[in-house]
Amino acid sequence: MSELIRCARALVHGRAVEDFAFVVTDGVIIDAGAFADLRVRHADVAVRSFPSDRLVVPGFMNGHSHAYQILLRGWADDWPFAKWRSEALYRVVPRLTPEDVYWVFTAAFCEMLAAGITSVAEFFYLNGAGNAHAVAAISAAADAGIRLVFARTWMDAGEAPAAFREETSQAAERTAELMEGYPDAHICVAPHSLHAASPQMIRAAGAFAREHHCLLHMHVAEAAYEGEETLARYGATPIRLLEQLGVLDERLVAIHAIYLDEQEKRLLGACGARVIHNPMTNQYLGDGTCDVVGLLAQGVRIGLGTDANVKPSLLDEMRAAALLQKLAHCDGTALDAAAAFSFGTAMGADALGLAAGELAAGAAADFVVLDAAFIDPWTPPINALVYRAQDAHVLGTFVAGRRVYAGGPSPLAAAARHRCAEVARRLLP
Repeated sequence: MSELIRCARALVHGRAVEDFAFVVTDGVIIDAGAFADLRVRHADVAVRSFPSDRLVVPGFMNGHSHAYQILLRGWADDWPFAKWRSEALYRVVPRLTPEDVYWVFTAAFCEMLAAGITSVAEFFYLNGAGNAHAVAAISAAADAGIRLVFARTWMDAGEAPAAFREETSQAAERTAELMEGYPDAHICVAPHSLHAASPQMIRAAGAFAREHHCLLHMHVAEAAYEGEETLARYGATPIRLLEQLGVLDERLVAIHAIYLDEQEKRLLGACGARVIHNPMTNQYLGDGTCDVVGLLAQGVRIGLGTDANVKPSLLDEMRAAALLQKLAHCDGTALDAAAAFSFGTAMGADALGLAAGELAAGAAADFVVLDAAFIDPWTPPINALVYRAQDAHVLGTFVAGRRVYAGGPSPLAAAARHRCAEVARRLLP
């Protein structure tokens, strides 16, 4: 079936447009433009209308998430990173069963949908015992209704928990199995980092990505210590080491990319790599600030991620992205609202290899309906959204044209919240 969506107010390619419309068929936007024109071209299609007290915007792209980390928030706040990793992350996550994963991930994904996030790239660790945990996570996304990019992690570092580690051959075989069994999950390869995956594993992941025509997600230059370690061990900084390992190319999705010199920024731009910026988690963990202004100048595509999911909100990430660049550069014009919005929508979708993030023909019919009452009559909607909107302003979230959030918790979301609390009571200190 087809449906014509009429929007009294919408953000289209970053601009405020009135009486805009688009036609959805089989989950994809097949036509878009002025409502009067579309009504003529699609006279027999049913109309769904959103009035002027609503603002319709493209769905938000979450380019990097660890959904199980919702279990860590609150009780593990304000810790140094090493303690947070060893006494929270490594203590709790390896003990999750596949059923636990299903309910915790369902709870996290429902939170994201309530915040207008329609797509998420989930960077998933729990692969040491096989694919059962991964299948549970993929099932949670399907049941919640969120569009998934499943970045299946490869790790072989001895210091990582056994629940995370695999031999390279195992990781490749299991990733291929997931790709075959779950084509809608956009499976891609994700060697964890230069400290948690060996050079041999990273090389193999690059070859796998080329063979299977998928992206390669990887934590890169997140903290200063990583550069110090790679220089001491391999005589190269992280980006230069990735170049030596043959994975610095257009398939690379570099997560964080904070500690870079100017030549490394040029290298990322020249090879067509993408970067996912996680400004809220970078602040939470004290990592530092990615120079997205400098990366943009080199043509690097930027997306945003909620990473540790202290609060999975792309509105917060957009705002933080803009404000941190203004602060870092001591320049109020360093990154404007339109650029931050693009990171969370169109450019973020491009960084993930998704045809989404726009209200345009050919894009997935993923969109968000916001209560427009918070927008001052004299304020450009995109500025109001980036600098003042709250997740509570999200009244409806649609994925592939289907409403998956309707302004309050669904029965599934309520059940997941309850089951997630049970998991927390069993596993947390």
